[in-house]
Amino acid sequence: MRAALRCAVVLAAVLTALLGVCSPAGAAPAGAADDPGDRHVVVVGVPGLAWSDLDPQQTPELWDLAGSSAIGALSVRAARGTSCLLDGWATLGAGNRARFPGADEQIPPVPLPSAPLPDGENGAAAPTDSNGEQADPSTAVDASLSHCGLQEQIASLGLADPVATVGNIAEDEATARFGAVPGLLGEQVGCAGVAGKAASLSVAAEGVKLTSVDGLPADPAAISALLSACPLTVVSLDSLTDAGKPGVDATDTGTDPNSRPAALRAIDAAVGRLRAALPPDTLLVIAGISEVNDGRPQLHVAIASGPGYDQPTWLTSSSTGRTPFVQLIDLAPTALSFLGLDRPASMNGEPMRAAGERPPLAEAVTQLDRSSTAAAVHYRSTSDFFWTLVVVNAVVVALGLLVLGGWRVARWGRRAAPRPVGSPARRALRVLAGAAAALPVATYLGDLLPWEAAGSPRWALVGVVVLADVLVTAVALLGPWRRHQVGPPLALLAITLGTLFGDVLTGSNLELDGLLGYDPIVAGRFIGYGNLSFGLLVTCGLLLTTAAATWVGGRGGSRWAVAGTVLGCGVVVVALDGAPQLGRDFGGVLASVPGFLLLAMLLTRTRVTVARLLAILGVAVVAVGTVAYLDWLRPADQRTHLGRFVDQILSGEAWTVISRKGQANLDILLGSSLAWMLPVALVAAWWLVRPGGLLRGGSAGGLSAPHTAALKSGLLAVALSLTLGAAVNDSGVAVPATAAALLVPLLVWLAAAPDREGNVADGTALSGQEGSAHRVTVVSRGSTVSNA
Repeated sequence: MRAALRCAVVLAAVLTALLGVCSPAGAAPAGAADDPGDRHVVVVGVPGLAWSDLDPQQTPELWDLAGSSAIGALSVRAARGTSCLLDGWATLGAGNRARFPGADEQIPPVPLPSAPLPDGENGAAAPTDSNGEQADPSTAVDASLSHCGLQEQIASLGLADPVATVGNIAEDEATARFGAVPGLLGEQVGCAGVAGKAASLSVAAEGVKLTSVDGLPADPAAISALLSACPLTVVSLDSLTDAGKPGVDATDTGTDPNSRPAALRAIDAAVGRLRAALPPDTLLVIAGISEVNDGRPQLHVAIASGPGYDQPTWLTSSSTGRTPFVQLIDLAPTALSFLGLDRPASMNGEPMRAAGERPPLAEAVTQLDRSSTAAAVHYRSTSDFFWTLVVVNAVVVALGLLVLGGWRVARWGRRAAPRPVGSPARRALRVLAGAAAALPVATYLGDLLPWEAAGSPRWALVGVVVLADVLVTAVALLGPWRRHQVGPPLALLAITLGTLFGDVLTGSNLELDGLLGYDPIVAGRFIGYGNLSFGLLVTCGLLLTTAAATWVGGRGGSRWAVAGTVLGCGVVVVALDGAPQLGRDFGGVLASVPGFLLLAMLLTRTRVTVARLLAILGVAVVAVGTVAYLDWLRPADQRTHLGRFVDQILSGEAWTVISRKGQANLDILLGSSLAWMLPVALVAAWWLVRPGGLLRGGSAGGLSAPHTAALKSGLLAVALSLTLGAAVNDSGVAVPATAAALLVPLLVWLAAAPDREGNVADGTALSGQEGSAHRVTVVSRGSTVSNA
């Protein structure tokens, strides 16, 4: 068996041992009971309620409740970008992302029909007036409202047949894409009390006994009667939906600042009446289930009070893996767990649980509010930042073409002439390329400073990223390694990889709300490596491994020494990327293992064949499958998404996940600004690394022969991993596009680097090369040896 195939077997075994190490099973979800007895669950949905709304003077009931309960930041992401009132209730009841049928865009003002809307139009029953008669739609519905405003008006005027409306929600394309079953919470319990029309969408289903009232009664006896009717009660307190209309003058929460205090006082009073009537052994959950009016997406209030949640702690769940974050899809599993009922396979949420002590309430609320601010700023800034990356890299490539030449003038068949090696333009290009390559890691390092606490957090974020970029660029270009031909690029790769390693080992705090990371509003991931970070991770890991293995070979190391170097580095990178308690990157392991094995084959002069490439892919599948299976063996509430995917395969839900990720890949290819990085990268590849390109013997200066051969091997391995990463992750082309934001400027820097006998940026000679033309390194099919 060839050396590389032996490496594959060893790598698979080592990865299985490392990645399969699972932490001890944690405690059961708070409030779970072997014998639920007469337990009750009351879920109160308050659209638009944020932690900035809570105040001991203005909302004393909510403040008192939060002071003695488990609290957290709630992500209300449904099956659309902005979760509105009916989306929120549908998602809550499904335990999975759903949405009320309708377009995401604002509905333009159009004349309304003169005839009554047919039953089921837009997923709702025809509007009715206070006497139960059909209302005139020309006065009942304001079609100029945004989709959130329209949903709120439908909730107040329609929903006469909630079962039919839930059926329409189930047929919605976006709901079906997530495999959500609206009303499933009601089906599992079989009986529910409902206060508020919108709340009925969480429990309405065929065969479910509903006891419904239009709103929470003012009479304590009536509240007690409603609560005692069924073990589950859902209540919608919608005062904030009336506190203002959509428009440019609305606040970030979509409400009128003058009317919001009165609405909050009404909500607080209703919570007080409800608390006074709660029967013993009741779990009370307060959740800000959606945005209101034209409110921008943000995080909302989550409070759980009752058995298992009766201490001042944080909330968390296995669906987030991070304290103090929970999701709207976690509420239904929490209710079912508390009542001793099974969670259906289509529910992607996990039961919330109390986790650890928290600071005093005022400090805790400030922390939660800042978490919402950071998430909101990230959510609104990523698109602009992605365009910035594209523009910066396009400028670097354009200036590189101008300064370095090397591109062919088609009309005359000649190459554009480069500027002299020591020219100021060439040195300036290196500085610009270094700053561009430092920009990705600067987005993580900027999170070391609390920019979200500033008065203008978005500008503060820009400032800390620019500061970090300047510092990283200075370290990479001015350090002692500047005297080596590839020193600054390797320094940038090492800083990026070290930052990503250190971050995941300390809880992924820089990844959260970093511009290349993720945020809890989108709720694609809360901890570990995101897809964009994987692109950087695997690029840095493979290229630094290439440098280390080439150095070992150049020191007289055998093929086994080179293979062992690649194997050791690969184990570290892949283990950190895929370990369930660290990177948690399911697709990343599938993509990175083949890259390292291909690199081992190239550097050990092993012939690459189709059969061997297929064997490499098989090793990756086995490694990931083993990790996922071991994670699945843990208790359901302790699994990561790897173990949950195994469960989805067994329950038949896996195809829903796969098809949704495929659609996400297509959407990113056609609609993401990051996709424009690929044309920039293709131009750079044609110019620099094609046969005869500037980094492949196309200039008199530039890289030495061993560096050129090593670079070729590293780039081939990176290309394989990034291609696989784009295929198996739902971020698609964004994975190689993010890697290109680091790789393209580094390649430009290398093309602009001084030649083997030239000078570095500060005018000093390269290390060890002062007139030593006889000191040469020879390369043979990727293997290096030094000759003095």
